[in-house]
Amino acid sequence: MTEAASLQPRATSPTGRLGTLFVGLALLVAACTSGADETTTTTTTNAAVEETTTTTTVAGRSELDENGFYLALIWHQHQPLYPKDENGIVTRPWVRLHAAKDYWDMAELVGRYPDLRVTFNLTPVLLLQLEEIENGTRDSYWVHTEIPAVELDAEEQEFLLTRFFDVNPKIIARFPRYQELADLRAEGANFSTQDYLDLQVLFNLAWTDPDLLAGPTLSGLVDRGRDFVESDKQPVLDVHLDAVSRTLDVHRELWETGQIEVTTTPLAHPILPLISDTNLALVGDPTAIMPDERFREPRDSREQVTRGLDVAERLLGRRPTGMWPGEGAVAQEVTSILAGEGIEWIATGEHVLGQTLDRGSFERDSNGTVIDADVLYRM
Repeated sequence: MTEAASLQPRATSPTGRLGTLFVGLALLVAACTSGADETTTTTTTNAAVEETTTTTTVAGRSELDENGFYLALIWHQHQPLYPKDENGIVTRPWVRLHAAKDYWDMAELVGRYPDLRVTFNLTPVLLLQLEEIENGTRDSYWVHTEIPAVELDAEEQEFLLTRFFDVNPKIIARFPRYQELADLRAEGANFSTQDYLDLQVLFNLAWTDPDLLAGPTLSGLVDRGRDFVESDKQPVLDVHLDAVSRTLDVHRELWETGQIEVTTTPLAHPILPLISDTNLALVGDPTAIMPDERFREPRDSREQVTRGLDVAERLLGRRPTGMWPGEGAVAQEVTSILAGEGIEWIATGEHVLGQTLDRGSFERDSNGTVIDADVLYRM
């Protein structure tokens, strides 16, 4: 059996708020194919929009003219498993907030372009946390939003001042009142009850997708921009909950129509080769500091893969046949595990290719252009 790079046709994508494109060289699992066409992998980075795209040229395909190529766009959507406190409140809000600002809209935007084909990798850890939010689990930032501003104690006020500016400064600047509050905090000024109330609302508005902000529920709040009242909070939180629910729905629907492919990751986003055998670390780095006792549990690796696929199938209605291994970590020894669970292709990145070619990494010049481009882009 031979290991070969293989990608199905993918079209180009609109840029902008679609988010960071994680790329990979799609590697068909060794046990699944042989004699694949010669391939060329191209990676382009655009620092201005923080996007990375990968194009893979597949030679020898009669359906392509001499100028044709296949372009694969892969988004890796992942959040770690955030712990809960003794009351069952999630200590971090990032699953909810990224769903409200990014996850739903990225897929929905793809749906506006029927000829567009992309791949979304949704990790089991992310999917399970989205499900928990749908079922009523709340995060500490949600809880602190609901507290009436006039009732905030000193500790709760400090929480808002410390945490409710966890927003990109460019986004804060889009809301004049939010910028005003950020300046007040920087000056060490005392916040009034109205300041805290406005902060509670603006933090959640800032973590909301522009299309939702322009919708009928929130556009009036955005236009007003300040002097909010307690009843203004719930509509924002309701929109966030709806976006969480629609995140699963839109991926399920687009996958069913064939416009997107959904892949997933082993259950807990592990470094799969190190579970299979810690000695595999020496393949990529012969100087690695190794544990005193070798750990080798390939059965655990298989269980991680199986359970990850089970979660995706339960929540999305279909069992993925592609996979993004946690951190793009791959090894020849784990490809048989993946193939045995029905995985037809996996994705990894430039660093792995560099190690495979025994060159470490690919250097770039001051403009971000790969110096030895022909080595990176041609296999």
